[in-house]
Amino acid sequence: MIYKTIFRQWFVIISVVFVSLLSINNSYAAQQSILDPQVASLPSTEIEDFKRLLADPKVQDWLQQSMPATDAEQNFDQQQGFRESFGLLLQQIRERKLALIVAWDQAAQAPAMIVQKWQSQMSTTETLRAIIYILIFLFVGAGLEWLYAQYSGYKLLQLELRKPQSLKSRVQTAFYRALLTFAGLFFFALGSIGVFLSFNWPSLVEYLVLEILIVILTVRLGTTVTRFFLAPKLKELRLVPLSGAQAKRVHFWAGVMIFIMALNMAVATVFDQLIKDVPGGVLSHSALSINLINNLVLMLVAQFALWRIYLLFNTHADGSGNRAICKFWTLYFSFMFTVIYVLWTIDTPVLMKSLIIIGLLIPLTHLFRNWINYLFDQAEHKYQHVRQHLIEQRSAANAEPSADAKPSADGKPSADQEANSEQDEDEDEESAVHPYQNYRPIARRLMRFVLVVIAIFSLAIVWGHNLFALSSSSSMTAKFFSVSIDIIAALLIADLIWVWAKTYIDKRLADYEPPEEGHAPGPEARMATLLPLLRSMLIVTLISMVVFSVLASLGFNIGPLLAGAGVIGLAIGFGAQTLVKDVVSGIFYLIDDAFRIGEYIEVGDLRGTVESMSVRSLRVRHHRGAVHTIPFGELSAITNHSRDWVIMKLEFRIPFDTNMKLVKKLIKKIGKELLTNEDFGHCFIQPLKSQGVRRMEEFNMVLGVKFMTRPGEQWVIRREAYHKIRDTFEANGIGLAERNVKVQVLNLETLDEPTKQAVAGAAQNTVEQQLPPGPIPDEP
Repeated sequence: MIYKTIFRQWFVIISVVFVSLLSINNSYAAQQSILDPQVASLPSTEIEDFKRLLADPKVQDWLQQSMPATDAEQNFDQQQGFRESFGLLLQQIRERKLALIVAWDQAAQAPAMIVQKWQSQMSTTETLRAIIYILIFLFVGAGLEWLYAQYSGYKLLQLELRKPQSLKSRVQTAFYRALLTFAGLFFFALGSIGVFLSFNWPSLVEYLVLEILIVILTVRLGTTVTRFFLAPKLKELRLVPLSGAQAKRVHFWAGVMIFIMALNMAVATVFDQLIKDVPGGVLSHSALSINLINNLVLMLVAQFALWRIYLLFNTHADGSGNRAICKFWTLYFSFMFTVIYVLWTIDTPVLMKSLIIIGLLIPLTHLFRNWINYLFDQAEHKYQHVRQHLIEQRSAANAEPSADAKPSADGKPSADQEANSEQDEDEDEESAVHPYQNYRPIARRLMRFVLVVIAIFSLAIVWGHNLFALSSSSSMTAKFFSVSIDIIAALLIADLIWVWAKTYIDKRLADYEPPEEGHAPGPEARMATLLPLLRSMLIVTLISMVVFSVLASLGFNIGPLLAGAGVIGLAIGFGAQTLVKDVVSGIFYLIDDAFRIGEYIEVGDLRGTVESMSVRSLRVRHHRGAVHTIPFGELSAITNHSRDWVIMKLEFRIPFDTNMKLVKKLIKKIGKELLTNEDFGHCFIQPLKSQGVRRMEEFNMVLGVKFMTRPGEQWVIRREAYHKIRDTFEANGIGLAERNVKVQVLNLETLDEPTKQAVAGAAQNTVEQQLPPGPIPDEP
């Protein structure tokens, strides 16, 4: 995959860059310690005279009067502008150039000076004794580490032979392995430092031995860290997408760079001690020449390592695009190395360190983003593998006939087996999305936030500013830095909060499944109702807060803006009272949980299913398709047909001579059959049961039947209940009563034809006038 190739390039290049730049920075610090003049201690008599002068009231008054003038001069100097600063920088570069020329001319004298200084402090016997002491403290440290390895070797081998099945277990195993290695390094340091403190070393040898110990510990510590991520010989514990050959090559060059870095620092420190007492200007110029050569060697080795690694990855890159990206970043860091070395050479430490921080911020952001993608993709791959394995096991279990599940006569799976198979497929579709995918953007934003904060604090340290005192500073640089920090912090915090909240809301909304048609929504519908509104309110709130924070950071007085916004709000409130009423009413309706999305409600003459809600209105769709938009302010009494339970009552007209005991038994039997129905049996709260005779009419009795179900399920159950009651009554000889009118005529033959038609019409009118009320027109 493309992210793997990009991640490899970033990881390797930045590893080399980091150790190289760290070495240049430390050697610059060592050089500064050499070039800084030593402050000589004053005699005690002069100190007493100085204290006596400070205690004099006249001197104190003079100091107080001169302080405002000093502040004014400082403010004037701060207002000098960039021209004077640039002139001072050019003057500093000229002086540095002359110092470099002298240092290069005197570089040949450095070896002779080192030998002379060593011979003046150490004889041949003392040199031999020092070498023996060094071997002893290294032997003791290595011996303690060997004893620890004998005790922990089995555990370390057990960890290396483990085959972790998930990303979490892989990280844990790699961490425990690194912890055991660090413990061995700790015992080596404990033994070596203990022996080092036991001997009485000469001052020069003490510095030399200490630097040797620091070099060894630094190299071993750095290689242990790279081994934790790369695992050159153990593919199962590798935390980066590199092959075995690539991991070995990167681990090797990382070790080389760490060794050169530590050696560079050690040489600078030891050389400082060797030439400390040398008179004249040879001191600073010789130290400068040594640091110049050391950093030049370090830069050349870093350049060589970069291009060697580029050639390795370029041969394995997928596509010309990845090769171009690899070459671009190699050239980028190669150019960055050169510029940093030039800045160090001309003695501009602030600019050099700022370039290092800013130059590494974007590459590190891309590196960690690709690494997070890699870790999440590994977790998703493992999740899909386990899920596929469970699906295969479930399919195999369903394929094996059980004792209870009998196949049909034609050899096809039974209805139960088909239902289980469909249920398993639904569960598989639900779990197809990896749950960790929702946390991927949060992890990337959090990592970017941490990197930017670290970069800001690093720049503040480099520029010599206190982040907590920038607001009270009067310099232009401090004010610019303070405003930039405030704006960046506001944007980063708002972005982090928005991504976290949006991810959480989207996850909850993705988990929500709307009810099927004809089914009432559950309590989770309240979440689907409120979360979109909450998301909209959150983004508006964050944007407003960021805008006001940026304006306040730029020096604008946001008090009048807030007051003006309040006045405008009042004007809008008086001019749009209906709008305000709608918004406020909607808030309280949502708090009361009067309705949710997907519920069937009735408002006055309007009824339908709640489809969506905005800040001021409610959208309701009638079951015949019409859409009603109802402002919240116009809602009065709301009838919710989708909450908790519904009782459905049915009426049947039966003749007077019907056996009611038989009717009650038949209704009870039908209720049991409906409870066992696979489609809607689980929707019953109370089964179908008879209520007996409700009333007596002129021509029949009215039989009452009722049942209780979940909201929205009553219509399907009522239809099925009608069918079963009709068929069952017909099968048991129970007929439903029919309305009729009896007309008694003593002698039909004496009636003429118009009279017969008049009698029939009167009977028909009587029947039509006594018909039962029809169904509700809007009943779904």
